[in-house]
Amino acid sequence: MDEETDAILDPDVSPKADFDDVLVPTDGSKASRAAARQAIKFAQRNGATLHVLYAMDMGDADYVAVPSDIEQTRKRLQKKGERYVAEIADLAAEADVPCVTSVTSNTPIEAILEYVEENDVDVVVMGKRGRSDPDKPLIGSITNRVIGALDVPVFTA
Repeated sequence: MDEETDAILDPDVSPKADFDDVLVPTDGSKASRAAARQAIKFAQRNGATLHVLYAMDMGDADYVAVPSDIEQTRKRLQKKGERYVAEIADLAAEADVPCVTSVTSNTPIEAILEYVEENDVDVVVMGKRGRSDPDKPLIGSITNRVIGALDVPVFTA
């Protein structure tokens, strides 16, 4: 465990595996930043490419808002997502880890599942809980559903 982040994955003691593509989804939360730090170490140790994903979840906005509000919300979420993935990409660059970023419009769960499949991701490193459920005692609902839905390893931080 990493004392600073309480992470389950410690790339300094984990055996080297054949992972070429590591995905870290982010929502900008403290837990996702901790996961990003661990994912960068993991990618560095394995010579892997780091993939950073932010999902713009519009929810029911398409049904309740006027078109100008929807577009304004999309732009705001796009800008926020670009900022979150850029922060992690900067950390990856400092560690000399190749990095690919993506901001997509979908629910977090669907975005993660689609990204893993479309990009042949080998492992996912994500926060135990995100912005929507920071007080959960173990893991949040999105992390729980991703773990149950994927066939690739999912590590939490």
